[in-house]
Amino acid sequence: MGTPESKRGPAIFAGPLFFVSDVINVDSNPEYTRASVLIACFSNMPKDHLVPAILVLLLFTASSTYADDSLEFKGLKIGSTAEELRMKYPEFICSDPRQEATRPLNETLKKFWERKQTEADLFCETTIIDRAPRTALSGVAGRHIKVIDFHFIANRLMYAYALLDSLAFDDLIAGLTTKYGPPTRKDTGAKSTKMTFYWKRAGATIRVSKYAESLDTASYSLSADDYWPEVARRRAARAKAIGKGR
Repeated sequence: MGTPESKRGPAIFAGPLFFVSDVINVDSNPEYTRASVLIACFSNMPKDHLVPAILVLLLFTASSTYADDSLEFKGLKIGSTAEELRMKYPEFICSDPRQEATRPLNETLKKFWERKQTEADLFCETTIIDRAPRTALSGVAGRHIKVIDFHFIANRLMYAYALLDSLAFDDLIAGLTTKYGPPTRKDTGAKSTKMTFYWKRAGATIRVSKYAESLDTASYSLSADDYWPEVARRRAARAKAIGKGR
């Protein structure tokens, strides 16, 4: 494993940590696995240092289990650009809500795009048909996705949303727990109320929801921490502008 060395210094337990490493050339000895190398190192360690060393190893292993735990959806993280989305999934249709709202539309669509102006500078969506060939985009946790939305503000992914069958809820929870660890928070109540599980990391949150007795849909969302405050700011500004225009 390299040149033998002796180190003495402060440790997390009483007394100094001292050991001498053996030279183990793994490349020239393919029969050495990571486990066998660890066993060899521990076997040569003084007994009074063995238990603390194992505790240190377990602490490191536990802390690194979810080391690469940045939240993402379909390979896209908060801050990804619209170009990255198009390169990865060219099937998405992306629209500028401000431009869409200027088109001759019926009242329902006009209101839809006016609302979307408060939620995104660029709105990207795709609907996945049940009978369409399965792709990397069409499922999550082994379940079929019905609709996916990506919202970009200043060409930065701020929000992702997926609509699924409610039967996907338990599989989503299990898959996310395997990937990121236990939920950070759970909101559960009476049978007819909404159930939501959260995974929180620095700068982003995943939410998985369904109504407890629903047989219709479950939802998955990934949002930047500053997304909903920005939406609230935009909606307040829009309401103020409408009020002035009356």
